[in-house]
Amino acid sequence: MSQPPHLTRDNVVRLQREGGLAHFPGLARPRCIDCARCSEAQRDELWRLLSYAEANAGQGGAPGADRRRFCLRVEDASGASIWNVTVAEEVVPPGLLEWWRRADIQAENGSGP
Repeated sequence: MSQPPHLTRDNVVRLQREGGLAHFPGLARPRCIDCARCSEAQRDELWRLLSYAEANAGQGGAPGADRRRFCLRVEDASGASIWNVTVAEEVVPPGLLEWWRRADIQAENGSGP
């Protein structure tokens, strides 16, 4: 696996929660972080969190039908995926979960991070 690319204003980060026994559309809906709306410090923080998640992607216990996981993807300006990783929910850093929650609120309000 490789580290995520350095995030620029042209990138979009997509976060999607998958798995679990019960399907909750609000939790399964992909979230999007438009890096153009983020400061350089915010992009650096997000990059560090993605790097941490990638470094711990192989951890998280035995797979199972009731396990949740996060699919993390970075896209370039054209929408092409340039990096992706899937990690068990329990190894996702709390800061990245906060970005995921805020992305949902921003989508509802149409506001930035």
